[in-house]
Amino acid sequence: MEVEVGGPEPPESRSLEEELDYWRLQAGTRQHSAEEAQEELQEFQQMSRDYELELEAELKQCEARNRELLSANSRLQVELENYKGKFAAQHAAAHRQLSALEADLAQTAAARDRLHAYVRELEQANDDLERTKRVTIMSLEDFEQRMNQVIERNAFLEGELDDKESQLEAVQRLKDEARGSELRDRKEPRSAGTAVMS
Repeated sequence: MEVEVGGPEPPESRSLEEELDYWRLQAGTRQHSAEEAQEELQEFQQMSRDYELELEAELKQCEARNRELLSANSRLQVELENYKGKFAAQHAAAHRQLSALEADLAQTAAARDRLHAYVRELEQANDDLERTKRVTIMSLEDFEQRMNQVIERNAFLEGELDDKESQLEAVQRLKDEARGSELRDRKEPRSAGTAVMS
């Protein structure tokens, strides 16, 4: 009985546990085939010595196949160790990447918090500026109102001053006229006395 060494290749996308189960199944299958061949060899030896040479040849063939299976098993063990090493390396790389991402996340969160605090400071400063602006506008309006009152008062005082100046000019004219009239009155009696003496 010939034992098939080859078999379906394991699926390319598999987990480590699935691969181990696959190769365990393959090894068990091949081991079972080897055992069946050994049993058949013993049966042939008991039936007839005429088949001894043929059975020996088949035994050698089975042994060769067994050696192939052992070699394949050794090769699979090496591959398994390689997969374990790759898995460990990938796990370490993933851990480093995760640590780096966590550090980046922490930095991003810190930057976000600083930005939020800065925005709050800007909003507070803007509120303070708005209040200062409103107070300044109210102060300017009050100052403008007072200035208008002062201007109106100055205009009123200027009008009164003009009136007083006009009155003073009129009084001065009256004084001048009265002084001129008094001088004329003084001259007229002198002229009359001169006329009488003549």
